[in-house]
Formats: sequence, C-alpha cells, structure tokens
Amino acid sequence: RSARTSEGMEKMPAWVLPVAGYVGLLGAAGITSKLALETIDWRQLILWVPLCYLVVGSYLVLVDGVSLPLGRGGMWAAVTGVCAAGSLILLFVSLSRGEVGVVVPVSSAYPVVTLAGGALFLSESVTLSRVIGVVLVIGGVVVLSR
Repeated sequence: RSARTSEGMEKMPAWVLPVAGYVGLLGAAGITSKLALETIDWRQLILWVPLCYLVVGSYLVLVDGVSLPLGRGGMWAAVTGVCAAGSLILLFVSLSRGEVGVVVPVSSAYPVVTLAGGALFLSESVTLSRVIGVVLVIGGVVVLSR
C-alpha cells in the first residue's frame, strides 16, 4: 500500500524505484552478456560476477559494518545465493547458444514459479489479477519465442 501525503496525493511505494532499477539493470545485463559472449566463453563471463559482488560486499562490511548472518536467515540467504548464481550461470549458457531477443524474454517467465512458490510456501493468496498477470507473462513468452 502507498502512503498518502498531507495533500491527499498518493506517495510512491518505497519499492518502486529499486525495482525499476532492477528491471533496467537486468535488461541491460542481457545485452552486455551477449556482447561479452561474442568474444569470451560463459565460464569466463561468470568470473566477473563474484568480483563485482566482492566489491559491494567489501563496502557493506567495511563501511556499513554489516556482518554475515547465521542461523535460519543465514541458511535461506545461502540458498538464495545458490539460486542466484545457478540461474545466472544457466542464463549465460542459454545466451551463448541463442538469440538475446528470445532467451531473455523466455527467461522472464519466472513469475510462474514465484507465484506458485509464494502460495505453497509463504501462504500468499493467488488472486485473479495475479493469475491473469502470469497468463499474460506466459503469453508474452510464447509470442516472443516464435
């Protein structure tokens, strides 16, 4: 839900700008990855990812004082890291074998998994609008992959 300002206007939810940045950067990564794969192997490309994370992680530890979490949250964070790394590796392999205009749109069908997982494991509701959204995503993937 968005908050209202004193003038009664809706305030933008705090997640909108970061997710817009995510969409922009992820979209750009499809292009930059394909450009890199013109001259290097996907295994060489993947080496750059931990180097970039190392820079960001070092900043978080040294400047912000963030510590590595343990326990249940740390376990799920580790699983998230494995999922993120694995998905990126598989995307790079796919991009090395197919057209960016097909591979990236097809890879964006993951909301189907997220919606199902949210319902099964997080007890989130599956609303008609969410189902319609996922059907539209799948329809878009079908259209773009032809």
